[in-house]
Amino acid sequence: MLPGQGGRVVQASPPPPLTPAPSADVDTTTLAPPPGLPTTSLPPPTSGPGATYFPQGTPPSQPLPQPAPSRAGSVASAPGNLPPISEPAPSPVQQPQSAPTRSSVTGNWSLTEGAGTRCRITLSSAPKLDLYGAGTAGCAAKELQRVNAWELSGSEVILYEPGGGVVARLRGAGGSFAGVSTRTGAPISMAK
Repeated sequence: MLPGQGGRVVQASPPPPLTPAPSADVDTTTLAPPPGLPTTSLPPPTSGPGATYFPQGTPPSQPLPQPAPSRAGSVASAPGNLPPISEPAPSPVQQPQSAPTRSSVTGNWSLTEGAGTRCRITLSSAPKLDLYGAGTAGCAAKELQRVNAWELSGSEVILYEPGGGVVARLRGAGGSFAGVSTRTGAPISMAK
């Protein structure tokens, strides 16, 4: 209810109901030209997109010659004629073994002697003339008890006794080295 003039209350009427728009069935398959234009058929285009080429002297009513399909086109377009795509077999990834460095070799190691007994060796980074200092503890083999220096040559750790005699040459990389005693030929391994 709305207040009106002169103290009268005017009641508002509801809006008229909405009526749906008329739906006509429209045939979209044939389109007629706008009113007022003549309905004549146009010749096919001779240039531009959708143009058809008619060789000179060939009337449009005759079928046009079709190009022969190429072998490559027929093989590629025919399903089932494609060669199967084979995936390459996965190859195991091999990490290149990096050569040991002096800093990776320096420290305390466990030595396993030929008889299977274990002892300790410390490879120091302190220079000792042209070599580095070393010391063993608890080794049974006399030659290992005498080790006092070491050097790294490529991937080989060489253990020395006083006077520069070679006690053992141990080959390896990373966390372990193995070789033999130069005096007795007994196997020696070294691991952290």
